Amino acid sequence: MGLKSIAQSLSRERLYNYAITFGFEFLIMVISVLLFKMINLKFYSNGFSEYTINKRLVGFLMPLLMMGMGVSLPKFLSIESHKKQLEIHYTALLVLSGIFMVFLLLGFSLSAYFSKMVFGDMDHEKMCMVVVLYVFSLMVHACLYNYFRGKFKFKISSFLQLVNIGLLPLVAYFLADSIFHYFLYLSLMTLLLLLAVNVLWIPFLRLTWSDFKSSFKKLMNYGIQRMPGDVVLGLFFAVPTFIASNFFSLTIAGNIAFCLSLFNIIIALMSPVNIILLPEASKIVFEKNFALLKSISTKLLLLSIALGVFTFCIVFLFGAEILNAFSVENVVESEKYLLIIFFGVIGYSVFSVIRSIVDAFYETAKVSANILISFCVFIALLSLLHVFHNFTIVNSLLVFAVAVNFLGLLTYMSLIKIFKPQRK
Repeated sequence: MGLKSIAQSLSRERLYNYAITFGFEFLIMVISVLLFKMINLKFYSNGFSEYTINKRLVGFLMPLLMMGMGVSLPKFLSIESHKKQLEIHYTALLVLSGIFMVFLLLGFSLSAYFSKMVFGDMDHEKMCMVVVLYVFSLMVHACLYNYFRGKFKFKISSFLQLVNIGLLPLVAYFLADSIFHYFLYLSLMTLLLLLAVNVLWIPFLRLTWSDFKSSFKKLMNYGIQRMPGDVVLGLFFAVPTFIASNFFSLTIAGNIAFCLSLFNIIIALMSPVNIILLPEASKIVFEKNFALLKSISTKLLLLSIALGVFTFCIVFLFGAEILNAFSVENVVESEKYLLIIFFGVIGYSVFSVIRSIVDAFYETAKVSANILISFCVFIALLSLLHVFHNFTIVNSLLVFAVAVNFLGLLTYMSLIKIFKPQRK
């Protein structure tokens, strides 16, 4: 059951979509990796730490403010008529804009608290506020990206992803003289581009109140129950950084945040499967073609495990060289962090690929439940470390890896339940 057998079970069009999406995601990964190196060279150790910690903060805030629409948008857009798709799109834009305004006011009131919690000091209040603006630009991007994704226009959605997540950050890098200005310029450029794309490529629709209510109810009924899982997943990758910044040092926090970001960048190579699979799996489930769904999911499961094992071997063999390439401080300690974090790559790769099938099949938030259970295990083990006075950064990262692998196991068990013998 290698790549050849996987290809035989997939249509030519689906393989073409995977190839296009993978190609763009690979370019984004290369640019993201290069940016880490460039930022370290231009803004030095302190700026590098600010950048990597901000990336973890964004990873936490995005799912919190998206209200589960990252999942509900492509699901419903893939099965609705053109007019209904527009109603859903513009409803999502209005809702996300309202959420941003509320959170912006909250951020102004609690910026000192956020600065202390994230960076371990009170000197980054403005930084926290500009990150909120950047998160809003990503929310609008997610809305337009998922509109094209839900309509199966993967070339357009992938190109939009490349520009906003890959190319504009490079432009912002060359314009900025600090990390604060980097995120400010990036946010403004992204919002202006997205406004132009929406005006030029997406037909305008005047929403009636009844249309808004109908679309809002649909998005929230499916998405809101998945929001806790998305938020907690963001916390999974934010907690180790927050622990380091509050209990150890900003430099250690920056190095850990970099290792976690590298983990996410590598996992992003599998995102083409997830990007295409959710709308397609939703359609397959809608048509009750479980034989096709089982064939695809089995082969992709094996592929995700193989890729996870391969990735861990690369990090195990070349971890120090990777860190040296980015001029990371204290390579010996940082290599230890990197290896421990990537111990969870097999479980997380299974979760990343299979979650779309589980989400498409279950109306209830099965994936969110799995994430919450795994996170509870994570927090429980961290608490035990604290109680027994063994609360070191290495042990905290070990607990993270165990919990992430447990999440992969729970996701696999949810997949198995879909294909019970009695289901036709």
